[in-house]
Amino acid sequence: MPSLSIVIPVFEAEEYLAGCLDTVVRGGGDRLEIVIVDDCSPDGSRAVAERYAARDERISVITTPQNAGSGPARNFGLAQAKGDYVWFVDADDELKPGAVERVLAAVAGPRRPDVVLVQHEKVRDTGAVETGELPLLAEHCPADPSGFTLAEWPRIVDYTHTPWTKVSRREFLTGIDVGFPTGWYTDIPWTYALLRRAERIAVVVECCYQWRQRAGSSITRTRDDRHFDVFTQWQRTWDDFAGVDDAGVRVALFNHMVWHLLLVIGNTERVEPKKRREFFRRTSELYRRYHPGPEAWQPAAGVTGLKQRLLAARAYLGYEALRQVYRVAKRVNRTGPQASPAPVPTASEVEAFSAVNGAAVNGSAVNGSAVQDAPDDASSLPAQPSLPAPRVSRP
Repeated sequence: MPSLSIVIPVFEAEEYLAGCLDTVVRGGGDRLEIVIVDDCSPDGSRAVAERYAARDERISVITTPQNAGSGPARNFGLAQAKGDYVWFVDADDELKPGAVERVLAAVAGPRRPDVVLVQHEKVRDTGAVETGELPLLAEHCPADPSGFTLAEWPRIVDYTHTPWTKVSRREFLTGIDVGFPTGWYTDIPWTYALLRRAERIAVVVECCYQWRQRAGSSITRTRDDRHFDVFTQWQRTWDDFAGVDDAGVRVALFNHMVWHLLLVIGNTERVEPKKRREFFRRTSELYRRYHPGPEAWQPAAGVTGLKQRLLAARAYLGYEALRQVYRVAKRVNRTGPQASPAPVPTASEVEAFSAVNGAAVNGSAVNGSAVQDAPDDASSLPAQPSLPAPRVSRP
């Protein structure tokens, strides 16, 4: 029977680590190994880890040579892991009851998958719970959900690119030599490199992981120039896919990249308003560089498609004008059912508004705080255009 190593990078997680470990140690029996990686945390995280290790022989605590971030810490932990499969778990999150058993059951068959994608839920600091989209995606899987490839199901790239939703066969993971780079958004190139190389992917649609989004502990809710790392990580992804000619895969990846970059720029908890113009410009560059062509991909309907067309036109002022109009519409809607919402402009109307009122737009929207509210991550299926049916190849 296969065994599982759970690798937990730890940095300033003293407040949450015990809660995480309590949910991890209750499963797996002697088929479970837990590797806690102390990334030179300055708080009492290591003391918490050592306390658990003293009473559970399945737990080991190791320390990185120097603080390097969660990505390199995961690489360090992987090198110490001995299980047949490896699951990266964040120290401030939790596993759902029965999660380890569900994962072990998914890898117990005669044809073991290289990667298992597991369902998750997000718990916001308000207590609101949002269910991950994997079961809904799986309903439309054109292949066998217990064993498929990226070419057979390209739209699986729409599932969140977080490392904790992937359980990987250790020999596969070490054999492809794909580690986490440094910086922010390191899960992007790691995830898609993993999916590209996997010869067999499976899904577990029962909820296994609870992502606890805490105020101040998530980069998705932190204003920082390091959000510009997202462009480096997406470029690394496209460099890795340079030899992939499959049109379905490239279109699905492009589609997801555009959705993701628009999500990041639309969230004021990430990008400073004064930096939004540069973020838009760089998003537009990637959009134009990797667009698969008008016959393969068209913008979506509605506001989403309008944003995409503004990217193609490099029309930043139009984008900001649209954000202002959307903000006004939301304000009107909140005044009560008797009010009529402001109409959404067409692309030509937004461009005309930008051309005529460029100075006003530049003065108020670019440097102001008006913003379309957006989710922090993929908590439901994103509004995206229809893509060509995946090309299914049979074994």
